[in-house]
Amino acid sequence: MTDTNKIKPKVPAAYKVLSVFLIIFGILFFYPFIFVIVNALRKNADIIINPAGLPKGLFFGNFVQAWKTMDFPKVFTNTLLITVFGTLGIILTSSMCAYALARSDSKISWLLYGFFSFSLVIPFQIIMVPIGVLAADMHLMNTQGIILMYWGLGCPTAIFMFHGFIKSVPKELEESAAIDGAGRFYIFFRIILPLIKTIIATVAVIDALWLWNDFLLPLIVVKQGTIQLAQMKFNGQFMKEYGPMCASLTLSSIPIIAFYLSLQKYVVKGIAAGAVKG
Repeated sequence: MTDTNKIKPKVPAAYKVLSVFLIIFGILFFYPFIFVIVNALRKNADIIINPAGLPKGLFFGNFVQAWKTMDFPKVFTNTLLITVFGTLGIILTSSMCAYALARSDSKISWLLYGFFSFSLVIPFQIIMVPIGVLAADMHLMNTQGIILMYWGLGCPTAIFMFHGFIKSVPKELEESAAIDGAGRFYIFFRIILPLIKTIIATVAVIDALWLWNDFLLPLIVVKQGTIQLAQMKFNGQFMKEYGPMCASLTLSSIPIIAFYLSLQKYVVKGIAAGAVKG
């Protein structure tokens, strides 16, 4: 008798071709990151002569120069504060707003939800000039002001994502808690938020990546003090310091990549669950 456990399924040829194509595509997608790291370890003169060459040795002078020129501890702290408080504010305000809209059947709630959804299609370039004027008039041209602006700009997308997940939470859980004497805030923070932690992680990753790497709004509002703005110091009118520039990109990417990897499993779960939630 043939042992069925030893019979291996035949892999279609098309699947093998697709796998090879995806591997090649993955290498091409990852190449820019490798290019930056390699050039961060090369001298600027060598990069100008042969940008795609390999390092002759490990040259760490670019990291030292980038650290000093950017005043990295200061700009890192400012960027971290903006990213952390901006992301937390977006998550808290948008989740509370989405909860109120999801649990209300009035026409006003659906009108507000449609308003938030419509704002997703408005490009930032259209509103960046009015935002700059408004920030100047309201004395928000500082770190605290840009955090408040990120709350307003990031809430529509987060509300749209939270709304569908909260509607999938059974109302019976809230009704049972209300019978036991639980208030609205208790229900929201102790029942709703733990049940939607996957979408919270997804929103946190999306918004943290956006705030950490954003360039336009800090350029308009704070004008200096963030990592992305400090990297402009290596891009002069007559001379470009490619080595220190690549070193600064490497230094700035490490924290946000580590944050993404720490929440990656929740992001995947959130995307998979979002495919079946209304």
